[in-house]
Amino acid sequence: MQKLTLYEDVFDALENGKLTTIRKGRRDITLGKLLFESTVEGRQKIVDVVTVYYSRLENVNIEDLENDGFKDHHDMWKKMQRFYPDITLEDEVTVIRFNH
Repeated sequence: MQKLTLYEDVFDALENGKLTTIRKGRRDITLGKLLFESTVEGRQKIVDVVTVYYSRLENVNIEDLENDGFKDHHDMWKKMQRFYPDITLEDEVTVIRFNH
């Protein structure tokens, strides 16, 4: 089964309606089952990937970035530097939408 890790606070957001995750680069994620695992506690949750698309960070759909907890593209860029310190608005990202 495909798997992605989430920081503990991001994993917590799954219980608060998070249905999107955005990753730097082109990730090979397929539709269907995906296992999220938290980085410290090892908590696990299986979700169903329903959409995957690739975009420049600056072109991510506003509803996707909002669902992932960001206010706008600039906020997303600043906050994603926590995970990817060298990310730019021109970088390609993988946007993964899921249900659980």
